[in-house]
Amino acid sequence: MAQGVKLTIIGAGAFRTPRLLYGLIKHVQSLRIDRIDLYDVSSDRLASMLAMGQYVADLLGSPIILRAQPSLLEACRDAAFVLLTYRVGGEEGRAIDERVAMDNGVLGQETVGPGGFFMALRSIPVTLQYMEDIRRIVPDAWVINFTNPAGTVAEAVARAGDHRFVGVCDTPYHLQMEIADFLQLAVEDLRVESVGLNHLGWFQRIWANGHDLLPDLLDHLKAVQQAIRPLSFFDPAYIQQNRALPTEYVYFYLQAPEVLARLKDKQTRGEVIRDQAEAFWPPFHDTVRVGRLTEAWREYGQVITRRSNSYLATETGSAFPRGLDPDSLFASEGYEGVAIRVMEGVLGMGTHPVIVNVPAHGILPGFASDVIECTSYIDRHGIVPLPFTQSPPASCLDLMRTVKNFEVRTVEAVQSRHRDDIVTALAANPLLGGNTALARQIIDARRSQPQSPALLEEGT
Repeated sequence: MAQGVKLTIIGAGAFRTPRLLYGLIKHVQSLRIDRIDLYDVSSDRLASMLAMGQYVADLLGSPIILRAQPSLLEACRDAAFVLLTYRVGGEEGRAIDERVAMDNGVLGQETVGPGGFFMALRSIPVTLQYMEDIRRIVPDAWVINFTNPAGTVAEAVARAGDHRFVGVCDTPYHLQMEIADFLQLAVEDLRVESVGLNHLGWFQRIWANGHDLLPDLLDHLKAVQQAIRPLSFFDPAYIQQNRALPTEYVYFYLQAPEVLARLKDKQTRGEVIRDQAEAFWPPFHDTVRVGRLTEAWREYGQVITRRSNSYLATETGSAFPRGLDPDSLFASEGYEGVAIRVMEGVLGMGTHPVIVNVPAHGILPGFASDVIECTSYIDRHGIVPLPFTQSPPASCLDLMRTVKNFEVRTVEAVQSRHRDDIVTALAANPLLGGNTALARQIIDARRSQPQSPALLEEGT
């Protein structure tokens, strides 16, 4: 491969890295990427992921150069793109976040409610520090963020003044793919007008060949919901009232009491993921260490498929199976699919409109330069949110304002490090409805547990 583009992954020890590398390596030649550097604070995970990455490269017949770097400086040097994909506090931190919230009568899902709040308190300071370091090393690199809560993290970085940073989530992309499959169209032939925030979005226009297909989808909503799993959770009256198709995490805001009831006496999703991780990593490292890479790849595929097939099942009460197997899972695209579209755009390789988390640049009244998740055009000059062809539904816009207020207060609390600001920020979450006493109670309970955000101890 001729000299080309270097890509860096920070947090390369993450569980999803083998799938991420599989998706990226399939596209490296078209993107002219000739090298991927991996960096992680865990040397064991980094070594295993390097070995699996090389296995994937050999499997796909790719000449890509993969290197594990012991320092952030070497990892980022000469990088055109830097991907952020870490979970500060690990699976244990998430599990405790969610359990503390549940024990206090509030839904605490990973990015919604107190779960998202505590994750933000851990993720934002680390991300801002990484951004300072990255900009000293590669001032012009594009940073593509997968780290949750992606919207709040992007808000913090935007407010710090960095404009070559984009938040990526696969939730709207997966919905777009499922709609395209239902319509028997290629996903590239389907353009959507998406409005919302990260994990709080709606498709309010869906075009193919210049025609808006949403009215017809709404006229056949029963069949649509029977075929498209992320839409099957919702009351059809809610969808019809808004004349828009919601992304799956909207469900948590609409049905929080029902989700709490379903989770009573059951493990939270975070606890399930933690237990799976604890069972997975030691034998996986051992299998990789002795060179049984085909066995390790097969083992990884089975675990990630089980995890994907159980996604949101307990929380939504869904009996709608995803039906994935490792082959179908790896053949599809997730976060890396969106990241690839972003890289294609900024490299000038042609582009399709992409749903990403970027500053609104005035396209949505009341949001000014706040970060929103919307359909955007990407080219060599940067990322431009596409203006909306119609106003979002009023109820959707009201919920967006409430959640954005919570996100902004969270970023400000990280900046001020003041305990009262931290309490006020959590209380602003719509699942707490302004209840500062409850917010303080949850924060006090979380402070005493492992992987508590440092800000809870440092706040004055």
